[in-house]
Amino acid sequence: MIGSLVRAVAVASVLGVTALSSAGAQIVLKGGHISPKDSVEGIAIDRFADLVKQRTNGQIQMQIFPSEQLGKSVSQIDSTAIGNQDMFFAGSPEMERFSPGLRLLGLNWVVPSVEAFRKVTKDPVWNEILHEPLGKAGFTVLASNWERGPYRVMVTTKPVKSLDDLKGMKLRIAPIDSWRRQWTALGMQVVVLAWNDVYLGLSQGTVEAVTAPLALVGPMKFTEVAKHITRTDEFWQVLLPMVNRDRFAKLTPAQQKIMRDAAEEVGTWFVAEQERVGAADIERLKKEHGATYSVIDVKPGVERMKPVIKQMEAENFIPAGLYDKVLAIK
Repeated sequence: MIGSLVRAVAVASVLGVTALSSAGAQIVLKGGHISPKDSVEGIAIDRFADLVKQRTNGQIQMQIFPSEQLGKSVSQIDSTAIGNQDMFFAGSPEMERFSPGLRLLGLNWVVPSVEAFRKVTKDPVWNEILHEPLGKAGFTVLASNWERGPYRVMVTTKPVKSLDDLKGMKLRIAPIDSWRRQWTALGMQVVVLAWNDVYLGLSQGTVEAVTAPLALVGPMKFTEVAKHITRTDEFWQVLLPMVNRDRFAKLTPAQQKIMRDAAEEVGTWFVAEQERVGAADIERLKKEHGATYSVIDVKPGVERMKPVIKQMEAENFIPAGLYDKVLAIK
């Protein structure tokens, strides 16, 4: 029985990915993500795949499956870690179970600005937070400049004038423990819901709010059923183009460099395009859906989070001293 299962897995692997032992053989990498194909994220990922195909003269081709076609985010992460799937494009908070440092960066208002966050990703501490723990877990991260945003907002079925308006509201979260703890500490009821089930959840009242990068609000059509967009800037994150570590190691050094360089190049385009699309979407959603847009004072949230962060340090949920180390980066 076990022998048959091993043989079946081996056959599936051969069918799913062309053998990488020969540098001249065509390599097909199967990758997935959770966003719509026509979103900025979907377009960026397809752009990356096209660039790699072009620069390797067709040696490396990617089969990209958007909108959770290969499964929910957690299952795709696990599949990529063990090699059943070659690539996944994950938001950095989704990888916090492999890295206590990412738990810290996924907490509300730990990093005060995108400029400060960029300094973190360029500091040696980023290896401690991201590359080392994710490498041990089975991933190679190709680039850290796919800033997801351009900033985060909360889309709600009720108007939000201040953080106090969030108390008691039902918020959709991903299965991320730091999100559960921090939003509960701010008085919200949290509901774990798959990303592509959020629209239905908002329309049926299962949830009343969802946080998201601004550039994904339009493609997900949230404002058809929840009219209020509030800028929150609760944290900064990157979309991580990740490859199974062992699969990536079998590529030639030249192929690896092409993939890394292409990822960096597309990351630069991705950030600029999100800025453009995000600004245009706010105006479009106001006209088409009657959406509202507001910016609230988050300073009270910063103060409320400080004891939560200290408690998490005391419980070893986040590394002791890392918060102060991140704040000290200049």
